[in-house]
Amino acid sequence: MVNDNNKDKYQIINKDEVDLSVLLKIIWQGRKTIYYSVATILFIGIMIAFLSPVMYSASATLLPSAERRSNGIGGLSALAGMAGVNLGSMMGESNGIPAEIYPQVVRSYPFLNELINKKFSFEQFDEPISIYDYLLSDTIESTSDLILKYTLRLPWTIKDAISSKEEGVKNNRNIGVLLISKKEKELYEKVRGLIDIEVDKNTGLVLLSVEYEDPVVTAQLVQKGGELLQDYIIEYKTKQARESLSFVESGYEEKKEQYELLQKEIFNYRDRHRNLVSERINIEFQRLSDEYDLVSSIYNELAMQLEKAKIAVKEQTPAFSILEPAKVPVERSGPKRKIILVVSIFLGFFLGVTLIFVKIFVMNVRRGLRQE
Repeated sequence: MVNDNNKDKYQIINKDEVDLSVLLKIIWQGRKTIYYSVATILFIGIMIAFLSPVMYSASATLLPSAERRSNGIGGLSALAGMAGVNLGSMMGESNGIPAEIYPQVVRSYPFLNELINKKFSFEQFDEPISIYDYLLSDTIESTSDLILKYTLRLPWTIKDAISSKEEGVKNNRNIGVLLISKKEKELYEKVRGLIDIEVDKNTGLVLLSVEYEDPVVTAQLVQKGGELLQDYIIEYKTKQARESLSFVESGYEEKKEQYELLQKEIFNYRDRHRNLVSERINIEFQRLSDEYDLVSSIYNELAMQLEKAKIAVKEQTPAFSILEPAKVPVERSGPKRKIILVVSIFLGFFLGVTLIFVKIFVMNVRRGLRQE
């Protein structure tokens, strides 16, 4: 493409300025390299565009309920919300788990573990199965993979078999901490990559989206993921209130049983000594009456506390409004073939130009070495 006799012919920078005519001439003379580069990269792009699995995207928009406030700024906060300002968050108020933490909740192991073990409907199966079981069944190796596995990749196959056996032994040990296998970790990472969640800090809107190969399963993942997220938020928000309710309930049941026993005892005692009068009978009856009154007072107080605890749980249970429910997508979201092809053409062009100047640089280096 370039001769050593044309040293000054390819001098692009002349007096600290770039000579565009020389630059364009070099690119034109090396056009074959650019053609080959564009053709190669374009072929790779076509393979990627048409062999990549078709993906579908679905989403749902959630609006968590606002926190009940007793500081007198409720109306002001509503007006600020209409203007796109979250006044509650600015003043340090929160509604259970802060909205900014939702992405971490969705990507956490407990959330993913519960999500992938829920039942989903797949066209390939008559009965609903979990995402976990589906992904395991979807990892069946093809004939070509099996041939490579037991021929060229035999040493690595043996290594994986040994490591998996050791891993299985480790998983059988009860060490008191969470221990998952390599295969389970890969499945969790794959599901984590399907889910995306965005939170608008100003409006509080939560956008949950999923991109997957099956349109029906995609919509199901969005729906069940949104429901599971709501359950997590509700459980966290009402945890203290539910613990208080459980404590009051246990004390209430205990006093209720004691109250009913004393009630029966005092009425039975009164029936047995209805026509008898003595100091000892009066003293015993007074003792039972005092004990009954005390237990009755505590029992009634616990009954009121129990009702208050139930009301507190209901009050602190956040509600979610589904502004935009999940729908089964009818159009694919990927692969974006046109974009892939356009990017491939530009990438091939720049790669070809780069190769042209690399060749010129190499020839200049060789020329300099020969002159030495």
